[in-house]
Amino acid sequence: MKIPLVCASCMQNGYAPLSIGDSKELNDSGVYEARCQRGHQSYVILQQHKFEVLFDVGACALLDGYHREAVSSFSASLERFREFFFRSALLEYGIETEEIDTAWKQLAKQSERQFGAFTAIYLRECGQAPPVLSSKNVEFRNDVIHKGRIPERSEAIAYGDAVLDTVRPAILLAKSKFPIGVKKMIEGHLFVAHQSLPPGSQFATSCMPTILNLTGSDTPAPEISLEEVLKDQEMWSWRS
Repeated sequence: MKIPLVCASCMQNGYAPLSIGDSKELNDSGVYEARCQRGHQSYVILQQHKFEVLFDVGACALLDGYHREAVSSFSASLERFREFFFRSALLEYGIETEEIDTAWKQLAKQSERQFGAFTAIYLRECGQAPPVLSSKNVEFRNDVIHKGRIPERSEAIAYGDAVLDTVRPAILLAKSKFPIGVKKMIEGHLFVAHQSLPPGSQFATSCMPTILNLTGSDTPAPEISLEEVLKDQEMWSWRS
């Protein structure tokens, strides 16, 4: 999966159409080096968080026929969203990022502990347990990830829909309950990325549309299924 890049130098100097100079494969950092047709070198920082990107990676895997990889990406997206939710809530309460990092280190290598932390925060805010995957979906995920099961397309889509049903309401809750925390998470991600650039570098921030759509005005309506999203040509037309 590739994303288009915009030349920060062209943008800052008022150039228009030719500012689109390159496209790059997704990477883990969200920082991309770009060189446009005018020869400018700059950087693009992708604003989207890991859980958003991972879900789109899963959707792209489905479009390309890699069903097992889709399930793996959907599962990783769910885990990273739980971390995002946990951190956003604590930032909302005024806890410093450094303290949250220290606490998360105790959870980082065990998904069960991460799920427990997420559940506790959600229960505290909503007065009820969060939506979770069914035991059937958990067993399916474990068979794919740990036992090498190769799922059919319909199974991968059903699992993706189950993840959407779990994450979508929690995104709305996070944006409603933790507006300051969510904003700090977005700003913190951009700050860390900016700090990684060579001193004096020109850069631009890119915000791409995603299925989970954290930074949009709203998340997709719950009734929109993954299958419908996959058929939306406009959604995928700009992705290579």
